[in-house]
Amino acid sequence: MMDANLNRLREGLRVLEDLARFTFQERALAEEARAFRHQVAWSREPEQAECLVHRDVAGDWGKDYRSLPYPSLKELVLANSRRVQEAARVLEELARLTLPEREELFRKVRFWAYAAEKKLYSLATGEERRQRCWRWRLYVIVGSEHTGGREVPAVVRAAIAGGAEVIQLREKKLSTRALYSLARQLREITGEAGVDLIINDRVDVALAVGADGVHLGSEDLPLPEARRVIGDKLILGATAHSLEEALEAQAAGADYLGVGPVFPTATKPELKPGGLKLLREVASQVSLPVVAIGGITAENVREVLAQPGVKCVAVIRAVATAPDVKEAAARLKQAMEGMGS
Repeated sequence: MMDANLNRLREGLRVLEDLARFTFQERALAEEARAFRHQVAWSREPEQAECLVHRDVAGDWGKDYRSLPYPSLKELVLANSRRVQEAARVLEELARLTLPEREELFRKVRFWAYAAEKKLYSLATGEERRQRCWRWRLYVIVGSEHTGGREVPAVVRAAIAGGAEVIQLREKKLSTRALYSLARQLREITGEAGVDLIINDRVDVALAVGADGVHLGSEDLPLPEARRVIGDKLILGATAHSLEEALEAQAAGADYLGVGPVFPTATKPELKPGGLKLLREVASQVSLPVVAIGGITAENVREVLAQPGVKCVAVIRAVATAPDVKEAAARLKQAMEGMGS
């Protein structure tokens, strides 16, 4: 038992160490795991030699156990965190019988693993959110002010039929009740189509309708507070009009950045366009998905996606106000082919 659980403990610690080091770049956590792994090595001590004498690999039926594939990075984190916790608990109990001076070490490892599990699980969930955003190509923003008098749900259906992978509901003037009702309709439409739904500004509405995420600007709820409210599952997007804002949003926990305006736009005429230079600056300095926004059309989308690190564009007028929404979205997607990949 001592030998098997020492092996299990070291193996689990090694996996957590490498996840922290290579996947999440969490140096402090990796070094803590490494320090504990060395403390339990016992490679030069009599106890380890005695364990080795009693090791019976051939006669241990545990070698025939088979594990199921991990469906996600989160499951890998959970499995190895709990491997460490369980092994440490067994060793802690055995130490009370045979090695009381080791009991405290195993207790420390066990409680460290509880905290590490929480931290790494949160990081793994964030990585999955960001990978989801990296798959986006066409991000269509809709609202009753930009549909040419058509019903928002009809515009959303047409945009999705044309190739939109993510829809943002952006309503500045609706009452909360009316916004909630509209968001519920869009949740049903996007859910059936397998398309992500992002709610602009309103964390409460995003949570109430089960949206996939929320997008916040500089005047909205601070990103850390929004993350505390929405938890780990929802995507958190942020607007950045400069490199400084982009870096601040990344540090504050954003999953993707809406960067722009790239070109002049009638939606926000008061904002000075940052141009392709802004896209290049931000994409080269952040590790988050960058969604270019502002004045993007089928005619200029290829030069936008030619910027390294930019794979997705967000549009309002180019799709939502077009006479034929489906055709406009499809034309944009066709123009994007082979770019930003």
